[in-house]
Formats: sequence, C-alpha cells, structure tokens
Amino acid sequence: MAIMGLLVHVLKEDVETVEEKVGQMEEMTTYGIHEDQYVVVVCETVSDQIEQVMDRVKQLNGVLTIYTTYLTIEDEMDEDGNIETNLSLRKLMKKKPGIDIQ
Repeated sequence: MAIMGLLVHVLKEDVETVEEKVGQMEEMTTYGIHEDQYVVVVCETVSDQIEQVMDRVKQLNGVLTIYTTYLTIEDEMDEDGNIETNLSLRKLMKKKPGIDIQ
C-alpha cells in the first residue's frame, strides 16, 4: 500500500468541481482547498496502481499538475528493506526463451 500526500494544482474556476470529483475517487481523501487553486489530497493505493490513479486525476478538466508532497510504501518492504511488488520477476523471466531462473 502506498500513501501519498498530494497538491492538485487546478484552474481557479474549476477548483471546487475538481475537489468534489477527486473526493469521490475510492483511493482519495480531500482536505480542502489551499490558496484558491490547490486541492489538498491524501491517496492510499497499491503501489502498482499509482500511475493509473494519478492519470485519472490528471484527466479531470482544470487540473494543471499534481505535486507529490509525501510518499511512503514501507508496508511493502520485506525484512531486508527491499520493495515487494505484485510483479514476480521469476514468473516474468521464465516466460522468456533461453532464460532459466530457479
């Protein structure tokens, strides 16, 4: 699970509409509007889905850009501090001809 703090920079005339739409997304929690042009957001999603979630926000009318203010994926690290993902490198590489991973 990834947890991100975000500032969604929005055209002033669209900021309330964007805040409402972002707040309706399952992964997002909004915390108000800052300086009439930023929607303050916390996003909680599986790390493999970060790009897709951010793309959905970027596609909203009036969104100029998204600033990441905080990101943690600590709960997806193994005991050695390596990031675990849903992608199994072993399974992926076994599908390649000429590569044998045990």
